[in-house]
Amino acid sequence: MKKLKHNIFPYVLFAIILILAIFTFKEYIEEFKKINNENITDILTENEYKVDGFTKATVKRVVDGDTIIVIIDNKEYRVRLIGVNSPESTTTIEDYGKEASSYTSSKLTGKTVYLEKDVSETDKYGRLLRYVWIDLPSHYNENEIKTKMFNSILVINGYAQAATYPPDVKYSNYFKDFQKIARDKNIGLWKYE
Repeated sequence: MKKLKHNIFPYVLFAIILILAIFTFKEYIEEFKKINNENITDILTENEYKVDGFTKATVKRVVDGDTIIVIIDNKEYRVRLIGVNSPESTTTIEDYGKEASSYTSSKLTGKTVYLEKDVSETDKYGRLLRYVWIDLPSHYNENEIKTKMFNSILVINGYAQAATYPPDVKYSNYFKDFQKIARDKNIGLWKYE
């Protein structure tokens, strides 16, 4: 019997160490997420990069039609445009995906943009969720939303469709109206419908 107890002891000890390691690792990951989110919030609220409630950024590169990488205070952030969905052009290629990506790249790469937050800070992938303005609005009227907000520009020109994901719905009615215009004109992705 003593021999049996002696043989089990290393296994029990190993199991205890493994369980402790798992709990420690989970706590480490949660702390890392917390610190990372705090850092995003701290950087994005610094006065130097705030202009009338917008965060000023430079577009480093375009991932696809509705996702860009920006520089804020010499740090890179991936930004997902709120309220729109362009066809895929990265891992999957959908009709008009390459055109949407090329359009976004031609209009935004290297440009200064102004990011506007709605309700959510990030999506489940850690991307900032933002409306991207190519020029600051002086009035929040339909014409400025149509001509100065890149999210709207994508929709009205048929490079993306309206995609409403609560709670970020501030401009969703505009996007739906702009989508109807593009659809009625049969332009962009709507010519594949």
